[in-house]
Amino acid sequence: MRIEYKELMEQLGVGHILSAYETRPWFLHDSKNGIMCSAEIRVGPGLSDVEAEIQFLHDEDKQPGSDSEEIEDKDEDENDEENKRAKHGPKMGQDGPEQIMFMRFLPNKEQEWQGVFLIVRGEPYHSKIHSWDERGMAFFCDFIATLQMNELPDVDELIEEHLVDRQRGGRGRRGRVGKKGFKVEQKGMTMGMKG
Repeated sequence: MRIEYKELMEQLGVGHILSAYETRPWFLHDSKNGIMCSAEIRVGPGLSDVEAEIQFLHDEDKQPGSDSEEIEDKDEDENDEENKRAKHGPKMGQDGPEQIMFMRFLPNKEQEWQGVFLIVRGEPYHSKIHSWDERGMAFFCDFIATLQMNELPDVDELIEEHLVDRQRGGRGRRGRVGKKGFKVEQKGMTMGMKG
């Protein structure tokens, strides 16, 4: 996908064109779950790149999954924490922010912008799904739309909606492979027949 800068800003949910070094942030604090969510679009110096990022910062008294049932066995508790980190990606620092999404765009010589990578919860979706750049932008827009309604988005639900390939018939990992559906016009089908 290659698009103009103005269209990139629109597809990322920014209401205007950002200048170099400019940032468009969205914030929400969910006191019930103890999560501070930040989502932002950042523009690099000289319009050299555009980054979209979503992070969760967990309150000190509430850690991820603290609402769920507590495990009494210490070994199971340690394994559970390792599984959470593997599923949700790396944390920056011991109690640092949890990076939900990171996406980067660069311009080419014709000043058309294209996605370079998309990482969601530590997984590189740019090498997993087709149209990852368009789907990543849709994921980001739906996420910030939910934030603007003062609700914390369900990340797993958004991943399922935007980043999971459900089309298996005729599409492989290498692109278009397999059957092509032909459209048949019904008007001319009565040629030579008595009606």
